[in-house]
Amino acid sequence: MPAMADARNAEALGKPREKSTNAVYQKIRGKILCNEFRPGMQLLEQDLVAMFGVSRTPIREALIRLQNEHLVQIVPRHGMRVRNVSMADLQEVFAIQTSLEATAAEALADRKPGARELKALDKDCDEIERAFAKGDRDAWGIACEGFYQRLVEMSGNARLLQIVNECNEQLRRVRELTLRLIDLDASHAQLLRAVVDALKRADGAAAEALCREHRGLILKSRIEALQRYKILDV
Repeated sequence: MPAMADARNAEALGKPREKSTNAVYQKIRGKILCNEFRPGMQLLEQDLVAMFGVSRTPIREALIRLQNEHLVQIVPRHGMRVRNVSMADLQEVFAIQTSLEATAAEALADRKPGARELKALDKDCDEIERAFAKGDRDAWGIACEGFYQRLVEMSGNARLLQIVNECNEQLRRVRELTLRLIDLDASHAQLLRAVVDALKRADGAAAEALCREHRGLILKSRIEALQRYKILDV
């Protein structure tokens, strides 16, 4: 009986610590992804302890998880440093996202959607053009990503949508970092209009190719911006 009681007590003590570690991990990760903690920023362990009101153990355990995700570098006796964006990570996630979105476009075209069903995508293109005309980068970014979100949703593949959303979450930091650094041009809306036209013709091959072309354009502009401001690790 005493042994069983000790085991239960140990388990009870472990759960709050695990919960605390996860909470700290989520908070630090969120600050990195939204660029409140920017690339190159360094924070001492005691600063993080004071910031989140926890002991050193959950901080250290959270930092290990974040280091495994290549978001931070643990600096012995100096806490952590937020890592620059990794070229390899960026290209890998973009490749997955692009392939899945292109697959969704082809699947949607194969269903032969009508003009009424595709009207929402036309409206997304309208929003992109309006934002571009106003120079509203926030609205432009939201409208571009909204187009692809809707496109994948319309494909009807729930698992594909889940994975694309995971990719979007991983790319959030890059989007926020580069939104005000990349050059906006009219070709983005033109390419997405062409995607909608291909869907109206039920031309899956063309819709897929156009999605890949547009995402390639975005990736190129983001890499150039990150390199220009020296926040990309090759």
